[in-house]
Amino acid sequence: MNSFVMVMIICFGAECEAVFDPATTFNNYNTCYSTALQTTAYMREMYPSSAGEIHCYNNEQLAEFEESLKNGEKPTLTTPEPSNLIEA
Repeated sequence: MNSFVMVMIICFGAECEAVFDPATTFNNYNTCYSTALQTTAYMREMYPSSAGEIHCYNNEQLAEFEESLKNGEKPTLTTPEPSNLIEA
């Protein structure tokens, strides 16, 4: 069974950070996505001047993402215009 991890990429100006806890998993994509929707609303309220994305990654996607971070890549937004959105 595949589990999912919620990964937030939050940017303040040009500086972006990835926030996630690999120990906190969701049993299915829909549960992760539902939680991501709630988290997005909270982040918009708490950090209105930020931009970000939330992803629900399966184990393979998370491993690739973690590897890219280890290799020195910086997290970036996948949208051309910074916005508060969820992409999974």
